[in-house]
Amino acid sequence: MPEYSTITYEVKGPVCAITLNRPEKYNAINLEMASEIQNAFQTVRDSAEVGVVVLAGNGKAFCTGGDLSIFPSIADHKSSLNWLAHEGFGVGKAIERCEKVVIAKVNGYCLAGGLELALMCDLIYASEAAKFGMTEINMGILPGWGGTVRIARAMPIYRAREIIYSGRKDYTAREMYEMGFLTRVFKDEAFEDHFNAIVSNISSKEVNALRMGKEVMMGSLECSSLDAALSLERNAIQWLSNDPEKVKAREAFLKDSKVFVEKQKMANIDADGKQA
Repeated sequence: MPEYSTITYEVKGPVCAITLNRPEKYNAINLEMASEIQNAFQTVRDSAEVGVVVLAGNGKAFCTGGDLSIFPSIADHKSSLNWLAHEGFGVGKAIERCEKVVIAKVNGYCLAGGLELALMCDLIYASEAAKFGMTEINMGILPGWGGTVRIARAMPIYRAREIIYSGRKDYTAREMYEMGFLTRVFKDEAFEDHFNAIVSNISSKEVNALRMGKEVMMGSLECSSLDAALSLERNAIQWLSNDPEKVKAREAFLKDSKVFVEKQKMANIDADGKQA
């Protein structure tokens, strides 16, 4: 297992848990954490047995965005651009292209850059007590790690605009769900049980099928036509259907089916040797 100082990385069977681990800073992202998140998702991409990644935060927050300590270091114009185009872009692409189903597990605060991290994931589940918001506009700027763009693609545009324009940091999980942002929201006392059941279900599916499902759905959004998107789907199904392991399983199934049919025929022959 790789060793990190700002996150934890743990694999159990088909599930990898990547947890932001700066609870004293409400899991705010500094340069080191940005680098470690990117490295962790690049690492899990190459883990053949993993089908699901859970991204969570330790303590009272999922993530509250960029650590204030980084702002002096990115005051330089070029450093600021690097924070957006290198760290931000790199983290987003590492999560989206890790080829696993990435599930955000949101407890506590999910604000600014933390909300952007959640938007990079495939599914977002939250406890009822979680609080959400994009606060960048209060400083006269906009979300810079893809939040302004991804939120407009993730939910109805008029509601996305409110979240960006208002700068609020007190949206409840129930409000965000009703606005179309979250996959599901669960009561606090039942959150762990519901979340674990969902992860268990999804992670029980074949890794390659999950991977191809993610690729087809992401790719289809970038296609210029429905026909082009449908061709992606057909190619994915053909690839999965012709997996050597599946071919063997299918041949074994057909062989067993033939044996079963023959046994059924024999069972229907009466004691005189006539067809029943």
